Amino acid sequence: MTHRFKPLFLLAPLAALLMAAAPTTAPAAAPSREERLAQAAGLVDNGKPAEALAILDPLLEASDLPADKGQVEGLRSFALARLGKFAEARAAIELAVDAAITPTPLLLRQLFVLRSLTGDVAGAGQTLQLVATTNPKWLAQLPTDLVGEVQHAAASDEQRAFDLAYTLVTANYAPAEETVSDGDALRLQVIAGLAKRDRLDDAKPIIAALVNTANIARLAIDRRYQSLWPALEARLGPGADIADQAFIAAAEKRLAASPQSIVARAGVAEALNIASKEPEALERIKDIGATPDALAKMSNRELWTLNLKAALLSDAGRTDEALAALDAVAALPAEGRPSGLAFRIIAADMAEEAGRHADALARVAAADSPDLNPYGRQALAGIRVCALARSGKLADAQQAAAALPSGWTKDGNNRAVQSALSCLGKPDAAAAVLIKRLEDESSRDDVLFELQPFLINDRPNAPDRMTKAALRALKARPDVKAAFLKYGRDLPAAVAPPR
Repeated sequence: MTHRFKPLFLLAPLAALLMAAAPTTAPAAAPSREERLAQAAGLVDNGKPAEALAILDPLLEASDLPADKGQVEGLRSFALARLGKFAEARAAIELAVDAAITPTPLLLRQLFVLRSLTGDVAGAGQTLQLVATTNPKWLAQLPTDLVGEVQHAAASDEQRAFDLAYTLVTANYAPAEETVSDGDALRLQVIAGLAKRDRLDDAKPIIAALVNTANIARLAIDRRYQSLWPALEARLGPGADIADQAFIAAAEKRLAASPQSIVARAGVAEALNIASKEPEALERIKDIGATPDALAKMSNRELWTLNLKAALLSDAGRTDEALAALDAVAALPAEGRPSGLAFRIIAADMAEEAGRHADALARVAAADSPDLNPYGRQALAGIRVCALARSGKLADAQQAAAALPSGWTKDGNNRAVQSALSCLGKPDAAAAVLIKRLEDESSRDDVLFELQPFLINDRPNAPDRMTKAALRALKARPDVKAAFLKYGRDLPAAVAPPR
């Protein structure tokens, strides 16, 4: 987990914390002690945490009973956190929560935030589960970005990731800044986990809650859900129209409830895009982030709308506008904008898919950064290899490929490796990576979907025709075809969405 989050998450007013434990001293002494606690809370709220600690530390020493100590430690945690002393603040809040008979939402929020900031993935996940079981409505008070960080950090442990996703899904976790289909990602994770545990019947209500047509289609091509294929095909309907209409209607309903929400507008555009109504989708979001001032005011979640906007512009053949939209996000001040590098990589890939090899190489060079993780560096290397190879510089491309693994690796960017091998004219090696991606549970779902005919069939003026051609060639190989059919199938043409 990263430590890019600031104490912004820790700035909740503290008046409610004074009720975290009932006063246990004699009535005559209570006012003096309570007044000092109130004074300390006011100092913390007014940005004077050091002065607050000067009151709280002696109070802690003078407190004998656990409830009294816990009340002081709770306030100390907020003061310490605002001084950037996260480890000490975490120790204090853990004592406060342990001492509270019924921890308040404010205490649990502080505990979750500090465990997250200090890299305690297991502890943060346990706190999420505690919040969900205590009162699911309290989940809405947790910082959404941190919840996402904890989920991402837990991904390396399958059981922990499943437990956390199951907790959030059963608690109906739905942050306000999510689109109507964002919750599908969690649902798919839980569905896959239940299928792996031979509990497909338990997954049926969760499957019924899926709203994104593409996600219903994912299950309808995966052999783990073969017994459900008839029902899933019925939900899709001819040309996937039934599912598309339901998806669009749900997104429109969310937008009607929050007409000023950029995220809700993006949700409608997403649904229209999935329904192959790209011009209508672009119309809904074409003015989002159109000026530097508008961009500067957008949250990280809202900024990802520009990724969809750029993809729709690219699909419409408006590559210059698409790249300009991505560049505008990447150019925002880095502070508090962790997605800047991701947008640079996306833009480099878009330029390459558009056949702008020189531009792509320049963008790869500009996106290279010590802040990139190995996955991101491999993504850039894959783009560089293809840009060089497709522009006729095969020797340079082979040299650039040294930055990539020679084949499939457990934690590598195997999609980038596969693409680079195809660009280098090494179909056997590319096929071997693709087959391993199909065999790996963590990537199989994406690969089965990626190889669907409605996505890889040649389409005039498609921005990614070279990549689609490479995928069609790989899928036609007997070894790849056998691996594909072992784990999935092509969605029947009658219910496949048009593309």
